[in-house]
Amino acid sequence: MLIRNAPDVYEKLRHLGGMATDDVLSPAERSDGAARPSDGWERVGPRGGVTPHAGVYRAAMPNGKRISLLRVMFTDHCIMDCHYCPNSHWVPRRRYGFKVDELARLFAEMHGRGMVDGLFLSSGIFKDPDATQERLADVVEAVRSRHGFRGYVHLKVMPGVADDALIERSQRLGARLSINMEAPSAERLRRLSAMKDFDNGILAPMRRISGLMQERYGGAVGQATQLVVGAADESDWDIHSRVRSLYGDLGFKRVYYSAFRPVRHTPLEERPATPPIREHRLYQLDWLSRIYGYEEDELRPAFDDGGFLELRADPKLMIAVGASERFPVDVNAASERDLLRVPGVGPLAAQRIVGQRRRHSITMRQELQAMGVVLKRALPFLRFPGHKPAAAKQSEMPLFRERLADAPAPPPQETAALHAAHAASGCVSCPLTPTSCGMAA
Repeated sequence: MLIRNAPDVYEKLRHLGGMATDDVLSPAERSDGAARPSDGWERVGPRGGVTPHAGVYRAAMPNGKRISLLRVMFTDHCIMDCHYCPNSHWVPRRRYGFKVDELARLFAEMHGRGMVDGLFLSSGIFKDPDATQERLADVVEAVRSRHGFRGYVHLKVMPGVADDALIERSQRLGARLSINMEAPSAERLRRLSAMKDFDNGILAPMRRISGLMQERYGGAVGQATQLVVGAADESDWDIHSRVRSLYGDLGFKRVYYSAFRPVRHTPLEERPATPPIREHRLYQLDWLSRIYGYEEDELRPAFDDGGFLELRADPKLMIAVGASERFPVDVNAASERDLLRVPGVGPLAAQRIVGQRRRHSITMRQELQAMGVVLKRALPFLRFPGHKPAAAKQSEMPLFRERLADAPAPPPQETAALHAAHAASGCVSCPLTPTSCGMAA
C-alpha cells in the first residue's frame, strides 16, 4: 500500500523559499556567500546568487552592508493568470503552503539560531487578494507579538486588495511594503493578465500606502515595486516615465527590474527571453535619476527614437557623448553637479574631489584614482594641469570602439583571393565557411 505523507515545514521551506526567488525585488548581482552548504548542494537565489540555506538570501542594504533574510512565500498556489509567472494557474505542478503558526515558528527558530536577520514575505493569491493579505498579516503579527521580533520585515501587499483595514494593518506591521506593478501602464498590463486591475488594484493601494506613511509615525517607512522587463512590448521610456512618477509622486524608495524569462506552460512560453543587459541598463538609468539627480531633459538623449536604451553603452556615457559641448570639465573648478555628469565619477568620488581641492589643487591623475575615479572612463571628459584631452581623443572613447568592433571586418587578403578563386563554382565547393570567408551576404 502506498502511503503519501504530508510535507513537513522544512520540505515546504525548500519549495517555497525557492519559489520566492521569482519575486525578484533585488538588483542583478550575486550574493557574496558563495560557499557550498554543508550538505554539498548549492541553492540558487535571486538572479543566480548562491544562498547558504534554503530560503535564506543575502540582501544588499543601502549602506552597502548585507543582511540575511528569510525570503519565502506563504503559498505558491495562485488563482491569477499572469502570463509570465511560474506560480500562475497555467502551470501544472504540485503546490505548497504554510500554516500561519508554523511559518512564524520557523522564522523565530531561524532567527534564534542566527541564520536570518529579517523576513521577506510574499505569496501567491490562493483565494482572493484580501484573504491572502490577511494571512500574510497574521504571520507578521505572530512574529512580532508572539515571538517578539522587532527587526526588518518586507511584506508584500497583494494586487487587488480592497479592504482598507488590511492595508493599514500591513503598513503598521511591516518595515517596507511592496506591490508588484509588473507593467508600466494599464494597456501593457492587459497584455500580461486579464485579471489584474492596474488603476484600482495596484495604483490605488500604492497611493493609500503612501498616504499612510505620511500620516503615521511608525510602521512601514518605504515602498517598492517590481517591473517585468520585455514581457509586454513596453519601451524603456515607458518604464522610465512610470518610475519617475513613482519616485516623485508617491515617494517610492526603490523600483526593481526583472528581465522576462519564459516559463513552460504559460501563454508566453514561446517568447524570447529579455537580454539581462537591458535590465542592467534600466538599473543604471534608475541610478542616474534617483542618486545622481539627472533631470528629465538630461536623460532623454540616452534613448533612441523608439524609446529604448543603447545596450552596448551605459546611459551616462551616451548622455555625455551627446553633450560634448559641456566637456571637458575642469576638475578644480567644476561644481559637484557637473562632476557627477562625468562618466567614471560617482557621488563619493565627486564629494572627495570637492573636499580635496579646498586644501590644494588636483594636478595628478593618481590623485583622482585614489579618490575613486575610474580613469579609463573619466579622462576624456576631464581637464586638470598636465592633462587636457583633445577633441580627437574624446572621439576614441570605448563606445565608438565597441561600435566599430560590431561591424564585420574586411576579409584578409589571402581569404579574399581564395574566395575569388572559387567564385566561378558559386562557392559550392569553397573550403571557407561563411564565418571565415567574411564575404558572405
